Amino acid sequence: MGALEVGRAQYSVTDLGTMSAALRNEVQQSLRTYTICPIGTRFRPSYFISRADLAMSLVVGARVPQYIPGQQTYQDVGGNFSRLFVESVQASPTGAMFVDVTPGGRFRPDDVVTRLTAAVALVRAAGLRSEAEARAWIPLPILDGGSIPGELRGYVSVAMSEGLLPASTFFRPQAGLTRAELAHAIALIENRAIQ
Repeated sequence: MGALEVGRAQYSVTDLGTMSAALRNEVQQSLRTYTICPIGTRFRPSYFISRADLAMSLVVGARVPQYIPGQQTYQDVGGNFSRLFVESVQASPTGAMFVDVTPGGRFRPDDVVTRLTAAVALVRAAGLRSEAEARAWIPLPILDGGSIPGELRGYVSVAMSEGLLPASTFFRPQAGLTRAELAHAIALIENRAIQ
């Protein structure tokens, strides 16, 4: 016999009312699983995500294995908290999630993550790397597809077809990734993992 102790937390996030029911559920899932934390009493869905925030969400929500080497790999990632997440996503068994950095260089943890960088990281975290690389260099059905490097087009294609990142006539590869977009993508990855 044993004892079961249950704890409950209730968030008072005040800006969820204007969201669709589906997005509100995804945001609430992100809050429950600690993949994205509120900013004070608000979620702030339109705020952009930093590169360090995406790394943290991938480790916590996409179940990227934790890893920390003996020596610091990136010159601008200090502190054990950020370093754990950055080192983990870059040493992932599925390959480095951020393809725009090299070991020994700068990771730029506080910069806004672009939708292109996020597409690669999210697709790899979802375990869809081989599918994405099979689609490399294939033209994309969007007006700004030519601005995406050929070797990364497969990642954008898979991110769009799997619903990880929305796109209509434009993908906007250099635009920032919003907190709402990340909540949606991480919820999809988490739900895929339990199906």
